[in-house]
Amino acid sequence: MTPKTDITSRKISFEILHAILNQGSLAHELFTAQSAWGELPARDRAFVRVLVMSCVRQYGQLTICIDSFVKRPPKPRIRTIILLGAAQLLILKTEPHAAIHTSVSLARALAGDAYTGLVNGVLRTISRSGENLFQATNPSDNLPKFFKQDWSKNWGEFAVQQIMQLAQSQAPLDITLKNTSSTDVDFISDWTEKLSAKSLSAHSVRCEPVADVTQLPGYHEGQWWVQDCTAALPARLMGTVSDKNIIDLCAAPGGKTAQLISAGAHVTAIDHSATRINRLSDNLNRLSLEANIICADGRDYIPENPVDGVLLDAPCSATGTIRRRPDVLIGKTPTHIKQLQSLQIELGLAAAKWIKSGGTLIYATCSLQKQEGEEVLEALISNEKSGLILDPIKREEADIFYPSNRVEDTIDYLRILPNQLLTNGTDNRGNDGFFIARLTVK
Repeated sequence: MTPKTDITSRKISFEILHAILNQGSLAHELFTAQSAWGELPARDRAFVRVLVMSCVRQYGQLTICIDSFVKRPPKPRIRTIILLGAAQLLILKTEPHAAIHTSVSLARALAGDAYTGLVNGVLRTISRSGENLFQATNPSDNLPKFFKQDWSKNWGEFAVQQIMQLAQSQAPLDITLKNTSSTDVDFISDWTEKLSAKSLSAHSVRCEPVADVTQLPGYHEGQWWVQDCTAALPARLMGTVSDKNIIDLCAAPGGKTAQLISAGAHVTAIDHSATRINRLSDNLNRLSLEANIICADGRDYIPENPVDGVLLDAPCSATGTIRRRPDVLIGKTPTHIKQLQSLQIELGLAAAKWIKSGGTLIYATCSLQKQEGEEVLEALISNEKSGLILDPIKREEADIFYPSNRVEDTIDYLRILPNQLLTNGTDNRGNDGFFIARLTVK
């Protein structure tokens, strides 16, 4: 980097990280919206992304170190600058002089000379004495107290340790291939070779993470889409959908919609966000797939005719995606989870009214919270007006996600933790966490 791009990249890193930590913004949206980041040279863009995501992934561990070397909490903007400097020293192993000098320059540019001494002093102390303290921290220190207590109680401390260890590294890239079935062995083998990937199931392949997916073979030809292997499961559990009318509720960005269309369904894709609808439309256009796309709140929508099934991948805390989106943990509270639960129940009950007798509702969330999974399921089936009953999931349907310790060949619902592929030996880089239940309308 030149001195000019050096400070520019740090400023952009500051703006993105500060918005994540203090405004509840999501990293992937900020990177997309940050035009200055997009204008940087490729090498500098990569540096900014790695620096910001290192701060987010190991926020708790870095905070422990910083708090040990400051007498009182610095102002949020100054704390963000110190956090960026500490991440360079302790995680990225940037040369100390460069990390400290650029951090002091950033403090001067953003806040004048008032805080340059503080930034300089704290980072010099971290450079001399922070390494041992940082090494003594634990990946679970990055988990907010509320989540740590909840996950430890529900999933056990060992699982929590594994999940947080998986979240330390960038997640691999999972891809769903277009027009695949369980018998397309040669087709899948061909694409695993083209993408330098490994096959996870008959439907998903796993690649190494890349900076630009549009440069991978088959992207512009619409041969595949990015979709975590776990996220591909809810649509498959809908069963045979050829010539059936299916609603994909909360459909954006469109991976599940694409699966259903590829399987022969007539799909109505609904999402409440115009921005997300546009993204869904763009994705389907690239894949040369068509759906009836509607921007609406699912709680108010009424279809013209009853449908054969609804796939509801409900808005949720997204805590199961921590490997790919470690920022989802920041700012979440029990109140926020409760609000999401209410929305999920409302959407589930609304969707049940749209389905023909004997039709299917798939309820799914990428959350590790029981409040957004098991408790919502109980609320749906205990509501007499819903007409919903459980439709157990078979071992062969769940494939690599069926619990390895379960003797029975069916299960009421799937609770998939991010360490499942690690524990069952499929892949040591894990998967997204999900809750999936299949219900039938009486």
